Amino acid sequence: MDDPDNPLRAMIPRHRLLPRLLLLGCTVTVLSLFVPPSAQAMTSQGQWWAGAGAANVNTAAPSAFGWWGPTVQTGIVFDVHDFWRLTADAGVSHHFRRTIDDEPAGPHTVVSTALGVRYTFDVVQYVPYAGLSFAFHPLGAPSSGAPEGELFSVRGTLGLDYRYSRRYSFGAAIDLHAPLSEPTDFPHYSSIRFHIGVHYRRF
Repeated sequence: MDDPDNPLRAMIPRHRLLPRLLLLGCTVTVLSLFVPPSAQAMTSQGQWWAGAGAANVNTAAPSAFGWWGPTVQTGIVFDVHDFWRLTADAGVSHHFRRTIDDEPAGPHTVVSTALGVRYTFDVVQYVPYAGLSFAFHPLGAPSSGAPEGELFSVRGTLGLDYRYSRRYSFGAAIDLHAPLSEPTDFPHYSSIRFHIGVHYRRF
């Protein structure tokens, strides 16, 4: 059951935000399909990245500040179009022992793997992007629908890369997860990271 006294519930109108994000993603997807790929995209480049940052177990947070912990993440990106990428990544975060409602909680570890797509505005040295992924959690963050840990979630990503050279880039990104068992808990788990990317040509 939702906790009406949890200050996080008043911060985001979850029942309205998630459908709007999905509608926006579908609209961008359809429009971009009419843009032909350029010769540069046909070189089929890829990227490996690794990063670190902080993750928040939002639903079980003891306060509005959240239940933050360190996270490390890594992934690969495949170019399939001027603007579109396929992504695969994995990450782990650890949330140290806390007191929630005068009861000890944790420590808690979240392990995530994800497959998805990314829309990238790759025309200048600064490269913004947005992504949508399906995530599987061998060790999941709790939600109101799965107090022991959510097994699956849909993840939205917003990020910005700085293309330092043809070979390397640096960037930052924010991930927000919506649990499949209780989508109104969006976001039940979130993270922010800083990463370095290594770019290569596959063929």
